[in-house]
Amino acid sequence: MKPTVYGHNPFDPNDLVNSGVEGDELVGYSDALLRRIRYRDPKTGELFIFITTNVLRPGVVAELYFLQWRFEKMYDVFKNKLKEQKAWAVGDSATLIQSHLIALVRNLPTLFLARLEKRGIREEKVEKRIAERNAKQPPPPSPQMVQGFTILTCQFIRLLRHCLRYKTPWIDALPLFKARLANYI
Repeated sequence: MKPTVYGHNPFDPNDLVNSGVEGDELVGYSDALLRRIRYRDPKTGELFIFITTNVLRPGVVAELYFLQWRFEKMYDVFKNKLKEQKAWAVGDSATLIQSHLIALVRNLPTLFLARLEKRGIREEKVEKRIAERNAKQPPPPSPQMVQGFTILTCQFIRLLRHCLRYKTPWIDALPLFKARLANYI
């Protein structure tokens, strides 16, 4: 399973997105050419090798690989937590409208959570779980690649839905969110 190296693709090692990229090569198995990107995590020194046909900058390919799990978790939120399991209609326009509305529905709770964080109400249980996981194994390479991604727990979404449905005043909702975001209930 060792490919033959046919050439090297030039890339800018000074480009911040290419931080950690050691090589961008054209490789092949028999008569098919592929692209092999060698990426070394600047923090841990661990070497990753990506085989792709994509023509993006090599650092972007590495970044997308590490973001893949987060994208999958976002689709899981759409499907399971927000109950968005099938298309509303057929056609490009309907698909585009639905995808925009789903993104909006995903972003509004995220903005609400950010507003809560400004008041000192944070997802402490999620932060604790991430800290425990990072203590067992190092975080994914280049965490700056994945900054700003917010995890929405089922508990948070259910409480938000409840407060919206029953028109709970903001002042009454704050203690509820504080309790639910601190611990799993």
